[in-house]
Amino acid sequence: MKIEKLTIYGFGKHQDRTIELGPELSVFYGSNEAGKTTIQQFIIQTLFGYPAKNQNLRRYEPKNGGKYGGQVLINDPVYGRVAIERIKGKAAGDVTLYFEDGTRGSDAELKAILRDYDRASFESVFSFSIHELQGLESMTEEELSRTLLASGTTGMDAVGKLESRLEKEMGDVFKKNGRNPQINQAVEELRALEAELKEHRSQMELYEPYLSRSREIDARLAGILEEEAAIDSEMKLVERWLQAAPLLEKCQALQAEAAVLKAAEMPLDGRRRMDRLVDRLSEVQSQLALLQRDPVPPTVAAIADTQQLERLLEEESGWHQLQSALRKGQEEAAKISAEQNRLLSLVGMELQEAMQADVSLNNEERLLSHIEEVDQEEEENRFRERKLGEEKAKLAETEKELKFFLAGEPSEQERTAAEEWMEAVPKLAEAKAASRASNRQDTRKLSLGLIAIGLFGALAGAVQGNYLLAAIALAAAGAGVWQLWSTKGGESLQPEYVRLLSTYEGREAEFEALIHKLDRWDRRLDELLEGLEAAKERVASLSKQPRKETAEGAYRQFLVRLGLHPETGRKTIVELFAKLREIHALHSANASLQRDLEKYQSEEREWLQKAESACGMHLSSDGLFTALRRELASRQEKYNQAVKQREKAEARQAELDALQALGEQIRQEQQVLLEEAGAENPEAFYALCSDEEQLEAVRKELAPIKAQLAAIGELPEIRGEEAPVHMEELGTKRSELKEERNSLLAEQAEKLQAAKNLLSSGEYEDKLQQYEEQKVELAELAKRWSVDKAITEAIRQTLGELKEKKLPAVIEAARAYFSTLTGNAYSALEMNPHGFFEAVREDGMRFHIAELSQATKEQAYLSLRLSLAVSMKDSHPFPIIMDDPFVHFDRRRLQHVINLITELQQHHQFIYFTCHESMRQAWPKAAVIDVAATERSVHS
Repeated sequence: MKIEKLTIYGFGKHQDRTIELGPELSVFYGSNEAGKTTIQQFIIQTLFGYPAKNQNLRRYEPKNGGKYGGQVLINDPVYGRVAIERIKGKAAGDVTLYFEDGTRGSDAELKAILRDYDRASFESVFSFSIHELQGLESMTEEELSRTLLASGTTGMDAVGKLESRLEKEMGDVFKKNGRNPQINQAVEELRALEAELKEHRSQMELYEPYLSRSREIDARLAGILEEEAAIDSEMKLVERWLQAAPLLEKCQALQAEAAVLKAAEMPLDGRRRMDRLVDRLSEVQSQLALLQRDPVPPTVAAIADTQQLERLLEEESGWHQLQSALRKGQEEAAKISAEQNRLLSLVGMELQEAMQADVSLNNEERLLSHIEEVDQEEEENRFRERKLGEEKAKLAETEKELKFFLAGEPSEQERTAAEEWMEAVPKLAEAKAASRASNRQDTRKLSLGLIAIGLFGALAGAVQGNYLLAAIALAAAGAGVWQLWSTKGGESLQPEYVRLLSTYEGREAEFEALIHKLDRWDRRLDELLEGLEAAKERVASLSKQPRKETAEGAYRQFLVRLGLHPETGRKTIVELFAKLREIHALHSANASLQRDLEKYQSEEREWLQKAESACGMHLSSDGLFTALRRELASRQEKYNQAVKQREKAEARQAELDALQALGEQIRQEQQVLLEEAGAENPEAFYALCSDEEQLEAVRKELAPIKAQLAAIGELPEIRGEEAPVHMEELGTKRSELKEERNSLLAEQAEKLQAAKNLLSSGEYEDKLQQYEEQKVELAELAKRWSVDKAITEAIRQTLGELKEKKLPAVIEAARAYFSTLTGNAYSALEMNPHGFFEAVREDGMRFHIAELSQATKEQAYLSLRLSLAVSMKDSHPFPIIMDDPFVHFDRRRLQHVINLITELQQHHQFIYFTCHESMRQAWPKAAVIDVAATERSVHS
């Protein structure tokens, strides 16, 4: 799977950008904060989903708003070219796949393309950065070996983390000599519970003495109850005597008062009845005197004809409704006319012309369809013109690049020198061979000089007695003689060979570089010329395509059929269409309203005719009912005055007659009361009533006192001064008994509670239950520790099988890569029996991985990563993404890793992110993308 193109709608600081990637190696270059990491995260998040907001990962949503997401165009060996689009939606984003055959896919198809890999698995194999490599320096040997093992085996890292977590959990559950682990604490708690159970068993022996003392207290409490009952009985007798003493005294006084008063037979409720009759008689006499003083007014007759006026006034609401409807209709007609004139001025048409336009819904739908077709046609024309402009810009860039390239064309002298060099290469070899033969003459001269120096040295050594010097000198002279004999018979060098050697000897590399330079220049020229021809062909093809105007013509013809001006713009035609429809609606509403107004005006004329007939005068619609009410009031006032005078005279006479009859009736009732009481006049009647009322009051006061004495019952014979003293003595004795009972009850409760706590409080059972529960919990913890132990053993066996089966093949390839990256300084990368990685130097010396330098550790890590990625090429053909991981490499090893990636890129796509100028030039054939200069519109 290779990534061909990135289309960024909006992601971090990048917005509306399109980036083309190379098929083998693409280098993203940019300074700090240029957006390299943003593009790297765009690739990973588009493939595997946006991180959730609760994750510690950045989502790169656009700061300036806009569409969030983009497309990654890939070429997969199984699925072909697929555009993977992910935009903002659900937590991980909404993903859509566009296949070459036009079909679409979603998450299920993307999961199949990614071979069921998630982001963590992808980053553990195919993506790494300088930050991962920098962490190697601070790792221990065990951590470093585990990291290298995980980098060389898929899934090993997750299994190793699980093993570490389980070992930590086992340590939290049990340690042999620990105190904090859960099993160790549970054992200590069991021991403490056993001690508490022994203490509770010793306290159970006090139960029987507590019960014996409780029975003694029960017997004494029964005696106290009997004594209290006797005291209460005697106290009640004394209290009854004290309660009845004032009642007896009051009863005797009231009986003496009742004996003095004499009783008489009085009418029932006599006083009140007499008072009422006296008051009524006095009131009647006052009213008679008042009426007799007032004269009676004369009688006046009048007749009023008001029926027709009253019927009209009863229908006043109908008149007002008619007037309101008429005014409202006139106002509405004025508004409709004004709105119609406003709309006609907006559309620039007369009413008759506007009414002729067909503004049906069917025509509106067809109009919108024509507008959409015209917009689409214009968009296609703009796209063709924009595409033509882009191709012309590319053609201009290609011509500019060709012109600039031709400025550096090699000179004729360089090409001549190259041609002469190609011809001189075989001859130069012959000249070198002849030169070696010619050099023998010079060697002969050197040999003669060496013999002379040797003889002179031997003579000097013999004279000075330095035999070592003499021996060395003789040896030099012998060497000169041997060399002179071996070069015997040499010939001189030809002039042509001398010329070739003087011209080319020692400059072979210079002329080979010249040959390579000319060859590269010629190939690049061919590429530029081919690109120029292709650009010209694309421009010519786009220029030949005619501009489409069929939809525009159909749109104009449709406007003419509608009765609209054909030059009307598409932006205003829809609004014009709506305004014409409003004009049609207003015209219909105005016609209906005029018919209603004519009806209201006819009803108004009928009302005026009725009112004039009733009043006998000319009236107008303004203030009609005011005039009617005024006329009615005038007629009713005259009639009411006459009626009131007649009614007042009749009522005066009837009232006099009624008062005289009432006075006589009251006097008769008063005489009946006096006869019943046996009194001569009202004053005597009132005196008898007072005596009767006083006697009745005494009887009422005496009755409840007798009732209370009867309720108290028989009283003891006690003198008045002895009762309080006896009552106080009984109260004191009762208080003493109460204090004794409370004391005994408190003691009994204490003893019973102690016995209850010993027997049935449940504390002993609770401790026993805790003891059993603690034993169960201890068993559960032991079971849990055993399960974790079994899992860790299974993990160790799995790791061992991975090391024995899968890892050797990866390490075998990593060994070659490691040797290449270190310049053959190390011949192998192996794992010792203890599970630690070792690097084997060329001389056989072994080094633990932690003993190596930071750069060498990184090269081992890189070797394993690349080896694992290469081994998974067929099952997981993903591109390899690197974020500047070579900053610690020296110049020589950096060149080694560049050569290795150049070799591997033939079968793998590499995407490299860097901020170093030198790395953008490391791979001459790579597609170099300047992140800061990547500006290109995206059309979705």
